[in-house]
Amino acid sequence: MKRPGPTFATLSSGLRLHYRVQGEPGAPWMVLINGLLSDTTMWAGVLPGLASRFRILTFDSRGQGRSDVPDDGPYTVGILAEEAWELLDMLGIRNPWLLGLSNGSSISLELLAAHPGAFAGGVLTSCMPRIDFTTRLRIQHWIQCLDLGGPLMQFDAAAPYLWGDRFLEQRHGVLRAYHQVIASGRGHAEAGQDIDPFKGARLQMEGILTWDSGGRLERIGAPLLLLCGAEDLLTPPWKCLKTAQEISHSRFEVVPSVGHALPVEDPKGYVEYVLSFIDKTIMETEKHG
Repeated sequence: MKRPGPTFATLSSGLRLHYRVQGEPGAPWMVLINGLLSDTTMWAGVLPGLASRFRILTFDSRGQGRSDVPDDGPYTVGILAEEAWELLDMLGIRNPWLLGLSNGSSISLELLAAHPGAFAGGVLTSCMPRIDFTTRLRIQHWIQCLDLGGPLMQFDAAAPYLWGDRFLEQRHGVLRAYHQVIASGRGHAEAGQDIDPFKGARLQMEGILTWDSGGRLERIGAPLLLLCGAEDLLTPPWKCLKTAQEISHSRFEVVPSVGHALPVEDPKGYVEYVLSFIDKTIMETEKHG
């Protein structure tokens, strides 16, 4: 699949967000929302399995990839969700499926709770209902590592929590180099932004420290599949289960032999989960229709 060139949308605030639209014209929309400290490239492995059935939007939130890195931080989940909603409205995207990873799942929860009936449903991975005390301590440590030793020290602190054992052992060098590129603000430099290379990463992490869904999850009526890796030490299954318990009609599954980033660790398996859930949801809707 040929990769399209970068495109940008300017929001009402003047903020520029980088985005890409791929997939089948006229097909149902699907919106993929990045995890923390990543950019649109994190979805490269899953796009081939989805693009023949969906019109797909990927984008970088503020501070990510080629998007702007404003000074008015931290970048809270609420702000990121509001800007995502404005982008969808600008692009005329209606009733999309939402796919999110980690902080992208938190953004998705905010969107689903704030705009009931606006989404077809979602598949959210590594999705806790709030940032608890121990997770906050870990992220604060990552911020300190970034400031003291740069992205490689931060990677060494974060990696054991993010990846499954086998995946990390087999790809440790590649993942470390990729993280250095992402956290060093390569995309911002390519977009012509002369800024502190770590500012976007730092303000992203600071922005999630106090996030809490605050009882809003009961507003969500869209069908949801919540996935969690069995080896995920950052958002482990027992914490992600709490999200499912607060959304009464959601489905929850633990995926064996993967860690925090299922779409990256096992993209083909992830696509199977997504398509199976969407197909079952459509069949149930038509049956009871």
